[in-house]
Amino acid sequence: MPRSRSDNRPLAGQVALVTGASQGIGLAIAHALAGAGCNVAVGSRTLHRSEALAKELVKAHHVKALPIELDVTKPPSVQNMAEKLLKYFMRIDIIVNNAGVMHMDQLLGADVARFTETLGTNVGGPFLVTRALVEEMMRNRRGHIVNIAAMAGLGGAPFLSAYCASKAALVSLTQSWAAELADFGITVHALCPDIVDTAALRAMLDVDGTPMLAPRVVAERVLELLTGDAPESGTIIPLEVAAT
Repeated sequence: MPRSRSDNRPLAGQVALVTGASQGIGLAIAHALAGAGCNVAVGSRTLHRSEALAKELVKAHHVKALPIELDVTKPPSVQNMAEKLLKYFMRIDIIVNNAGVMHMDQLLGADVARFTETLGTNVGGPFLVTRALVEEMMRNRRGHIVNIAAMAGLGGAPFLSAYCASKAALVSLTQSWAAELADFGITVHALCPDIVDTAALRAMLDVDGTPMLAPRVVAERVLELLTGDAPESGTIIPLEVAAT
């Protein structure tokens, strides 16, 4: 697949996987990448949502889009995703590990299953997805990995211990992978947004009047990392409401 670059489509010809792409931050990132000319594999646990988004990306941005049913916590699902993606596109340039969950729980009486689900999705998911695709990047000696962490991963918060711990672990994974993959021309960054205005968050919390980031702001920062002068690989990038 030939690669061309222009001012308005700087990612033309490249291929990205976005996990958790059917809503919220992932949806905004998928549109931002496609708008920059990138072909996108749309990963979501709900296939019909992935299919709808893929059609939307093709129509709106004139790129190739591949819908994939993906549960990042299940190794067979992740392996199936990798096989489909590489068979269809024959390359992978960008991985955006966005899929995640958040549950509120007190320490006393916390639901063990939800604690395990949070760590499995927010930490295990990026590990499984990246492991499944990074060999292709290493072979080509180039690639970009963007992990969507959170400001909560840079400090604790009451009733969100599992979520905070999972995002802190993702920050650490980012730094470890950056060091491990540096010799292969692969960059790894973690973006740590503050509270983001999504339907999932509003379903969980009463956030009326709370300053929040729009998903498109996060997506724009991801695009800047991939097309501009990105900071050193391994950099952890806070994205605060007050700074936008």
